[in-house]
Amino acid sequence: MSADEIEMIAADWLAREDRGLTVEERNRMELWLEHSSRHKVAYLRLKASWYRADRLAALKAPAPLLRPSKPRWIAPAAIAASFLVLAAGGAAWFWRTPAPSVQSYATAVGQRQALRLADGTQIELDTNTHLRADLNGKSRTVTLDSGEAFFDVVHDASRPFTVYAGNRRITDIGTKFSVFRDGDDVRVVVKEGQVKIEQIGQPQAVPLLAQAGHEIIAKGSETLLAGKPDQEISNDLSWRRGVLVFNQQTLADAAEQFNRYNNRHILVEGSARKIRIGGRFKADNVDVFVQLLHRGFGLSVNEQGDKIVVSR
Repeated sequence: MSADEIEMIAADWLAREDRGLTVEERNRMELWLEHSSRHKVAYLRLKASWYRADRLAALKAPAPLLRPSKPRWIAPAAIAASFLVLAAGGAAWFWRTPAPSVQSYATAVGQRQALRLADGTQIELDTNTHLRADLNGKSRTVTLDSGEAFFDVVHDASRPFTVYAGNRRITDIGTKFSVFRDGDDVRVVVKEGQVKIEQIGQPQAVPLLAQAGHEIIAKGSETLLAGKPDQEISNDLSWRRGVLVFNQQTLADAAEQFNRYNNRHILVEGSARKIRIGGRFKADNVDVFVQLLHRGFGLSVNEQGDKIVVSR
């Protein structure tokens, strides 16, 4: 990467920092700074120069850019030369060009959505999912704020496709995979190809490479990589067809899955929580599911407002 390109990116981060960074943006900036001493030097040099020249104020009020430079803005020769080159080139480019557009997508409870990004990548959003996509000429980034999404990525070695979920960064290496996020808990299922999983803010942590037929479960600083049969992966991804498949899961776990897709929630009490069940069910048909529990297991089913209490 050329010095001019590094300075442009450094100017971009300075402007974003001035207007306020999200947690994900802060992590990405720190990773960029740690990647190379050239990045850090460019960032610190521009930050010092911009503050002395009141350039950060110019980001909020562009008019001064049209006025001749005031004498008090002249810095020592070495710094001035660096600053003027950037002001005439990289910084001027940033100030006059809008930042890359970030597209936001969301689904309601029980809703699914399929979308296609500008690069051809296809994404399927599961119930109650929120994500943001930022595609530009240098990078392709998706931030999964909550929920679950399936990615069918168009591979581009020059612009890796990266998903941020909690404190994990998942990088595509030509693949189809799903990512589920609930707070800081993240689960990745690889259907085809391979992905790289890294822990943000922990440069000493060794990245994991997960190939097709594997699942990654991340909780806090712990990460588990495990093989998974094709049928189980198909079951995990059955939500793409609006179906939930259970294979000897506990009734408590099954109810938790149903509750993601419905506003009326199942509450399983007592020893009934440990009953194991199997079968295929429509995710949005909670009434049929609890009726089968009553008829098949003799469980008591009581409606209590927006809750359905199931017990022995």
